[in-house]
Amino acid sequence: MKTGLRLAALGGLVALMFSLLLLRMWVLTVTDLEVALETAESQQIRTVVIEAPRGDIFDREGKEIMAGTVASLRVIVDRKLVPLEQEEGLIQNLSALLGIPAVEIQAEFTARGSGARFPLGDEIDEATGVFVLENNERFPGVTVEAVPVRVYPLGETAAHVVGYIGAPGEEDLTRPYISLADRVGKFGVERYYDRLLRGTPGAVTYRVNARGNILGVIEEIPPQPGGSLVTTIDLDLQRFVENTLLSAIALARQDGEPVKRASAVVLDVTDGSVLAMASLPSFDPAVFSDGRLTELEWIALSEKAAFNNFAIQGAYPPGSSFKTIVYALAAEKKIYPVLQEEYQDLDRSQDPTLFFSDGELRFPSTPVLRDWKRKGHGLVNLSESLRQSVNTYYWSIALQIWLNRGVGYEEDELQLWARQLGLGEPTGIDLPFEQAGLVPDREWFQYNQQNQTGLVRAEGGWAGGDVMNIATGQGALTVTPLQMAVAYGALLNGGTVWQPRVAESVRDSENNVIFTNLPSIIRKIELSEETVAQLRADLNGVVNGVTGTARPAFAGFCDDERDFECAALQDVGGKTGTAEIVQEREATDPADIPEPNQDPYDYILRQAEGRGDEYYGPEIVEAQQAVDTAWFVGVAPLSDPRWAVAIVIDQGGSGGRVAAPAARRVFQYLMGEDPDPLRPGADTER
Repeated sequence: MKTGLRLAALGGLVALMFSLLLLRMWVLTVTDLEVALETAESQQIRTVVIEAPRGDIFDREGKEIMAGTVASLRVIVDRKLVPLEQEEGLIQNLSALLGIPAVEIQAEFTARGSGARFPLGDEIDEATGVFVLENNERFPGVTVEAVPVRVYPLGETAAHVVGYIGAPGEEDLTRPYISLADRVGKFGVERYYDRLLRGTPGAVTYRVNARGNILGVIEEIPPQPGGSLVTTIDLDLQRFVENTLLSAIALARQDGEPVKRASAVVLDVTDGSVLAMASLPSFDPAVFSDGRLTELEWIALSEKAAFNNFAIQGAYPPGSSFKTIVYALAAEKKIYPVLQEEYQDLDRSQDPTLFFSDGELRFPSTPVLRDWKRKGHGLVNLSESLRQSVNTYYWSIALQIWLNRGVGYEEDELQLWARQLGLGEPTGIDLPFEQAGLVPDREWFQYNQQNQTGLVRAEGGWAGGDVMNIATGQGALTVTPLQMAVAYGALLNGGTVWQPRVAESVRDSENNVIFTNLPSIIRKIELSEETVAQLRADLNGVVNGVTGTARPAFAGFCDDERDFECAALQDVGGKTGTAEIVQEREATDPADIPEPNQDPYDYILRQAEGRGDEYYGPEIVEAQQAVDTAWFVGVAPLSDPRWAVAIVIDQGGSGGRVAAPAARRVFQYLMGEDPDPLRPGADTER
């Protein structure tokens, strides 16, 4: 090939290669650069979710805050904006700034995760905030914001109604609007009405540089505050009830009783509103506000069962307070007690409810049952049976049902009646974790016997003795204080069973009502006016009659009047109860311990609390010890019922000695009398 052609070919090849190089340079400088710039641009944009201020919780007047939200200036760390190589230095700088050991900050970083955004430390002052912002090169990925913080100004008062907020659990995270960084309602109305209280989060979109420093705000969407909840709680009454329970615990301890817990409910029987609900021991919800409750603090509170609302979670045998329910059934269905053989000639032509109590109940194939009053009560009728709390009378009513089952009555006539009044099922109150209690029957018994659950005796079938146990509020029967308040309210208001409620309404930030919790009737039961009137009179006889078990506790009820002239006392009625609970104690031989006859719901609750006490039947063996839980349930004013009050002093002894005096103070408050200092009543029943 000629030299010229060779040079021309070489020149063309060089030109081609140079053209390809220019083309590649154009791709790199134009096309890829545009992609790189787009990527860099996207990396400089950071969108942050802003927590919405949680709605306030108010008392029934809407004036006093039970839970609120305040703005707190806090240091916020965004780990997505912290270069890995600068993290150790940042931790040291934050430690010096906030006075927190570096090892604790490192642990917080680890716990939160690599992409988390979270507040660190306590509230800071404005000068500290300015220092952080002016020295952003020392604090990459750190900013200062006013964040909403939950506050509980009442401390332990009404804590079980209000509840608390905390980090979300696995169940909470199943909700699409909940993230790990959120705080959610964990207990009380904070949990039940969480969705309405939490509001709608906002967002801020920032422009940041490669070092994580914020260069400016691109867009800001403000959060929408949550709704504010107005409760039905009368805070003055709430405080009074809680103080009264504290005094009752102290009174019982003076008698040597091992009291640890007490609870009370004041219910408006005209619409189901809960005016007061107290449970002791209590807790301060503020310990959960910042999510830094220590493990030791949690254990200490848990061991005391401080997080259990015993007004709705405490499942107790009601003792003689249940006799009011049996009384109403007997009056409505005309169920008269079976007379023992030696009293068959008793003339009941004028009063078919007459019965002779000699302190024992003896029937074929039935162990001898002894009344709490060993020598008996003598000749009594239905009215006196309630006033004097005659065990043999109510055993005989249950026996009448049993002997005539399938003929005159249903076998579970008593259980069906109790369930109509709301026992054996949750009341439906707008609070979480309510216990159902237990109204035992043949089906329940056979299930547990066949499945060998250990909750019932291993041998023998369901028997009349089991029904007789129920009639005096013992055995496997368990109820909550709230259930008893609902039941008494229904009996005294003429038969309306209200669904209890602690929330009245929810309002938005402009005070518009967005939710109303209207009164709701669960059911109406048939009660004659005669039965209601008779029951009102006889419940008053319990607190004001010569033979009433609560008369010593209610003596001197009015300020300046004698009892028989005291109009307020004539308008108060109620029933004492002493529920015997048998606990295990150390035995030399495990074989000495009998099969338990306990309520499964209560068993679960007690196991969760770490409590060892279990419910047994009425017999006491050497491997067990008996403790008495004190009850009083009452209603006022009897002429036009408004309030039902249920008080339980767990392991507090006699209802007449401890619970009735506590109820007396509450009724004095409600009826406009000056409440007396708590003093013991009489140990009038067992």
